Amino acid sequence: MTISSSSAGHFRWQRVRSLLISPSAIVLAVLIGSALLAPVLTPYDPITPFPGSRLQSPSAAHWFGTDPLGMDVFTRVLYATRIDLSVAVASVVLGILVGAPLGALAGYTRGWMDGVLMRLTEIMQAFPQILFAMTVFAAVGSSVQNLVLVLGFFNVPVYLRMVRSSALPLRESEFVLAARCSGHSTLSLVIKHILPNTLVPIFSQFSLSIAYAIQMIAGLSFIGLGVQVPEAEWGSMINLGAGYVIFGKWWPAFFPGMAAFVASYALNGFGRRLKGFWVA
Repeated sequence: MTISSSSAGHFRWQRVRSLLISPSAIVLAVLIGSALLAPVLTPYDPITPFPGSRLQSPSAAHWFGTDPLGMDVFTRVLYATRIDLSVAVASVVLGILVGAPLGALAGYTRGWMDGVLMRLTEIMQAFPQILFAMTVFAAVGSSVQNLVLVLGFFNVPVYLRMVRSSALPLRESEFVLAARCSGHSTLSLVIKHILPNTLVPIFSQFSLSIAYAIQMIAGLSFIGLGVQVPEAEWGSMINLGAGYVIFGKWWPAFFPGMAAFVASYALNGFGRRLKGFWVA
């Protein structure tokens, strides 16, 4: 029994449609859309303090209330989405750009290079990440660029080991053997034949890595090592408002905390669905 091309195309479209209309995908679309449209959705400046409006409760004028500096929390949550998502995506992409080619090279060549890279990744993953970040920021200072580099460093061993595991069986596959016999160099084989066939696990892990990066960004900013006040970032906003929760002023910490939770939860859910999409 054969399946027509139109039926196969309809089945693929149904799977893509199911992925795109999943709750996690819709939540992510809303977060990204609200971040992009932040200047339209709110009239307030995200980094200008207004001392006369300190700690106002949620109202029609300030949907999420105001923080201890008098800044509108709703505005800052929207602009913080920009920073958190952009830094997280940039750090994960950096980890992929460095880790994936090295993993493909290690999996294809094996030998001493594979051994050295595997030992280095074990050392990198064994080192406490918060302690490493504290050391780096103490030496070179805290900035968005340094935050991207530190988080990208954490992502390198993840994608190196993932791509290596996918490259190991590929090195003996027929199309790679044929390319090798036709005179392709090692670098050409890795770039043209090995790496393109490791994209599925990379795509499946991508959103999961972004979710973890967001948690790291918020955690580092909460302890003063990431994005600094008055820049809008979820972790620094939680830190700014945490001391007022015991006085009943819950909104400065609650809303950015919920934003970080929802973003991480949606990214994890989308990552699981995407992994199932590629496997099915």
